Formats: sequence, C-alpha cells, structure tokens
Amino acid sequence: MSNSKNSQKKLLKNATWLFGGKSASGIFTAIQTIVVARMLGVSDYGLLTLVIAYISVLNMFFDLKVWETATKYIGTYLEKGEPDKTRSMIKLSYILDIGSGIVAFIIAILSAKLISTYIIHSPDAYILIWIFSISLFIDTANSTSDAILRVFDRFKSIAFINTFQKLFRLIVVVGLLFSGFGIKGVLYGFILASFIGFSIRMWIVVKTLNENDLKGWLGADIGLIRDEWRGIAWFLGNTSFIATLKTGNEKYLGVMILGYFAGKEAVAFYKIASTVASLANKVVDPLYEAIYPELVKFTSSNAIKDFKKMIKSTTKSLVLIIVPLTIILLVFAEPIIKLVFGSEYLPATNALRILAVAVLIVRFTFWINPALLAMGRPGLRTILESIATVFYLVLMLILVPPYSYMGAAFAFLGYAISRSILAFKFFRDALNNEKIKA
Repeated sequence: MSNSKNSQKKLLKNATWLFGGKSASGIFTAIQTIVVARMLGVSDYGLLTLVIAYISVLNMFFDLKVWETATKYIGTYLEKGEPDKTRSMIKLSYILDIGSGIVAFIIAILSAKLISTYIIHSPDAYILIWIFSISLFIDTANSTSDAILRVFDRFKSIAFINTFQKLFRLIVVVGLLFSGFGIKGVLYGFILASFIGFSIRMWIVVKTLNENDLKGWLGADIGLIRDEWRGIAWFLGNTSFIATLKTGNEKYLGVMILGYFAGKEAVAFYKIASTVASLANKVVDPLYEAIYPELVKFTSSNAIKDFKKMIKSTTKSLVLIIVPLTIILLVFAEPIIKLVFGSEYLPATNALRILAVAVLIVRFTFWINPALLAMGRPGLRTILESIATVFYLVLMLILVPPYSYMGAAFAFLGYAISRSILAFKFFRDALNNEKIKA
C-alpha cells in the first residue's frame, strides 16, 4: 500500500475519533447555548457573550498557542530517538503555556473595571470578568497536553476528554441556572468543568509519558535544546500570531467591535447567528488536527505528489458534507432560530445566512495552514493572515457603525472571500518553490 493510502487511512481513523468527540461535545455545547440563551434573555446573554469574548481575546493575545510547535518538535525528537531532548521540549512547552496564562490572568484582573465601563458599558461586569478569568488560568496548560497526546496517537483520549468535559459543564451550568444563579452560575459551571478537564488531561498525559519511558520530564534540562531555541522561537512566533488572528477573526474580534458600537442586543443576535453558522467547524477542525502530521511526513520525504493528493481527496470529501449543510442553513435559517432559540432571536436570521456562506468559503481552504507549516513556511502564512485581517478590520469599522450585526456579518463574508483568494495564490507560489527545491 502506498504512503499516501496508508496516511489517508490513518488520517481517517484519527479524524473519526476527533470528529466523534467534537460532535458529541458540539451537541452538549449547543444544548447549553440554547438553555443559557433562553433562560438569560437577549440582554443578559449579550452581556455574558461580551465577558467571555473579552477573556477569550486576552487569552488570544497572550496565549502562545504552543500545540503546533510542541507537536512538531516533540514529534521530531521522538522520531530521532532523542528522549532527553523530547523531555526538554515537553518541559519548555509547559513553561511557555503556563507562563503566558499567568500574564493573561493578571491583565484580566487588573483591566476588568476599565473594560466593564468603557467597552462592555456595564460597570458591574468586572465581577463577571474576575470570575471567568479563573477558567482561563486553569485551561492554560491544555494546549501542550493535547499536543503530547497527538504525538503519541492518543486521539481517542482527546475525544473522550473533550466529550466528558462538555457534558459535565452542561449538567453543572443547567443545574446552576435552574437554581437561580444566573450569569454567575454559568461562569461557575465553566470553572468547575475546566478543572475537571485539566485534571483528566494531566492524568492521561503523565500515564502516556510513563508508558513511553519519558519519566522525569519535570526535571529535564531545557538547555539541551539551546541550539534550536532560535528555530523554535521563529516557528512559535509565527504559529502563535496566526492562531491569534484566526481566533480573533472567526470568533471574538467581531463580537468586541460590535459590542462597542452596537450594544449587548446586537452581540446576542450576532453570536446566535455565528454559533449556528459554525456547525461546519465540527467537521473541519478534526481534519485540521489529523492532517497536519501526515503532511509533515510527505514534505519531509519530498513526496509532493502524495502531499497534493491528500489535500485534494480530503477537500473533495469535505465538500460532500459542508455544502449540503450550508444549503440547509440557508433554506431553514428562520425556523431553526425560532424553534431552537425562540422568537426573540429571529432578527439574527439573515445574519445567519450570510455567515453560513462565509464559513463555507473559509472551510474550502482549511488545509492552507497545515500545508504551509508542513512546507516550513510559517512566515508566508503570517503574511496571508495579516493581510486578510487588516481587510477585515477595515470592513468592520466601515460596516458595523451604520449596519450593526448585519454589517459585522458582511464584514466576515468579505474576510472569507479575500482570505480564500490569497490562500490559493500563496499556496501555489509555495508549492512551486517546493518543486524547485525537489
């Protein structure tokens, strides 16, 4: 069997585990969103969304998004039979993860009152920010933990952890809401679920490392990889910056700008629309996580034909799923929102249709990030996302003040189109360079 077929079989297996876990997690999250939105109402749900968005934006800026770098270097040292360097990279990854989390947590505490007054426009929201920042701090090491589990092919464990954590969070959040705790109850539920998820992850990670003769990583000497710090820093800087832009563009940037210009109700409508429209992500995200290590193998062995073949076959399979899903959202947007979230959220109908098309366009090029990383072109990916983000910000500032959440939806559509056009051009140029090197 060819390398391409073997890798596709492995990709399918790993992606299936991740898809199963993310699908179950997505169902629990969707139920939670419905219950929370209905019980809190438009105004309080908008406030909750803004609080979560602000903490997530902080995390987005200060979290180093270590998983891609950890996956590459831990996996490389492991394949080369260098256990001491593997331990050193594991320790360095956790140091970077936890250190960035501490910085974000401190800034969240110190900036809460200013953000509450001048951005969220709800002076008492700082208490909610303080509460939710605890969840941010607890989650800070998960990036490295999941990277380790990916390296050791523990996708089944990742799926289990995510599913159990989301189920636990759903039960606790709903219970606290029905007990009358309101927004604070939702946030307390998030904190408890984060602690459970962190504990299970660390237990499985420690067990996995012990099984692979990698005990003692806490006492490892990170000086063993000193000669490669510059390369690690360059790779990490690019992947962290791009993850920040991607997360901001697709989740939180629009919410914060919209909240500033249009208020909590507009945020609630946009959040509902984007939540439903992003259903396609439940299919794409597992593919992203599973395809990356396989593409690295192809570029490392100069198997460019297999590299291209995997991207084409994966994209074709993806189209068969997300295109019908998008059509369903376009046709049944109004009844979906009315039945699931209630009549008070019906103004979000057309925004949902716009965002559904935008998400479809973005997901056609889901492979661009892992492909450029696999080719060793993190800088090129940084340029791509930077240009698209600047264009998105310009559109937001032009369209949101006069058109509120509908303007935000059109701005994201513009971002999706511009990013996809650039992605094809940049990938073609990078691929031509690979052929020249070969």
